[in-house]
Amino acid sequence: MEELNDITEKWCYFFKHAKETTLDGYNKIIGEDLIIKRAYEALDQFNWSEDELITYEQELKRIWDNKAVEDYKLERAKAEGKAEGKAEGIKLGEIKGKAEGKAEGIKLGELKVKLK
Repeated sequence: MEELNDITEKWCYFFKHAKETTLDGYNKIIGEDLIIKRAYEALDQFNWSEDELITYEQELKRIWDNKAVEDYKLERAKAEGKAEGKAEGIKLGEIKGKAEGKAEGIKLGELKVKLK
């Protein structure tokens, strides 16, 4: 088993020994190869009862639904954050603009007084 060096050898081993190897056995052989692990899990499902398959599919659906809700909430939070940031930026810009305008008006007023 230690002589499985590349992906081709791992796939050959998978096809040759699929029926007699457990998931633990595959983990020792294939290590972190996610694709082969998923192939084994799919093959293993053929031995499941109908109730086990239904339970598994319901769990997958629950996970996907939760992920969709999380993604939606994240997108909504980002949009709200951008809107708040934009509004705050506009408000700060107005305050800064008013202060600059006021300062400029004071300078112009002082200049007019000096010119008279």
